[in-house]
Amino acid sequence: MAGTYSMADLLALILREGAEELRFQVERAPVMIVRGVSRAIDVAAVTRDEMDELFRSMATEEQLKELRDCGDVRFIYSFRELSRFAVTARAQREAFDLKITNLGLM
Repeated sequence: MAGTYSMADLLALILREGAEELRFQVERAPVMIVRGVSRAIDVAAVTRDEMDELFRSMATEEQLKELRDCGDVRFIYSFRELSRFAVTARAQREAFDLKITNLGLM
C-alpha cells in the first residue's frame, strides 16, 4: 500500500475510532468493527500485493513461514508502545484473510 496508506495509519485509525477489529480480504475494502457494527473504510479495495505488504509490515519471518506452512498464524502485535493487537491470518486460495483485534492500551 505504498503511497496509499500503511498498517500504522490503519492501526492509528482503529485507536482513534475505538474500533474492536479491522478485517481485510483481497479485492475488498478493509472493514472496521465499531461497537459491534461493520463499517467499510472509505478506501480502495486491497490487492493481493497490498495485503502481503501490510502483513509483512507486522509479521516476523517466522510468522510468514508459519502462514505458508500451516495455512494460518496468530500472534500479538505491539503498536508504538500504545496498544496491543491480536493478529490472525488464514490462507484462502491464492491469498489470505487478515483480522486484527484491538486488545487495548498497554
